[in-house]
Amino acid sequence: MQRRTLFFGAAGAAAVASASGTGWNNRFAEQLRDDFLAHWKVEKQYSLDVLDAMPVDRFDLKPTPGQRSFVEQIGHYVQSNVNYFKALGLPIQPPPVPEETTPHALRSYLVASYDYVAEVLAAMSEEDFSRRDIDFGPVGRKTPHTAQDVFMRAYMHSAHHRGSVVVYLRLAGIEPPRWRFSAQGSA
Repeated sequence: MQRRTLFFGAAGAAAVASASGTGWNNRFAEQLRDDFLAHWKVEKQYSLDVLDAMPVDRFDLKPTPGQRSFVEQIGHYVQSNVNYFKALGLPIQPPPVPEETTPHALRSYLVASYDYVAEVLAAMSEEDFSRRDIDFGPVGRKTPHTAQDVFMRAYMHSAHHRGSVVVYLRLAGIEPPRWRFSAQGSA
């Protein structure tokens, strides 16, 4: 009886793996990656909404002289997203950092950076997802990171800096766009 249970259990697991067609054995890990990707697309749109809410003539707004300007804050977090996901070492070409900080260049780079991260996420294998040896180089302590650390760093870092630029909007007298978090990344 035990052999029959083992056989049908293994056959069922193989059927599930082949039904998904992805080659991932760990469905939880794959679902976590897929959920993050879905939420990332929502975050991209919110970042665009925040960027588009600020009039171009206020892009240099700084709450205090020691802080980054609105445009510098956004440029910082979108470039960081690229750098976080470059650390995974997947063969996907990151977007080049724009040489100018015009509104059009910044918007294009924001879109390209979010798209780059989405492309990396979509291309990840289960082996990539399971890595525990990712080195961020000069960023932070020299401790190995996991792929999930990369996800969390990018998501939280973006939220942190985007939250600060929402304050910049308020300082400029602008009602910020409404933030939304949708279950399983749905709109």
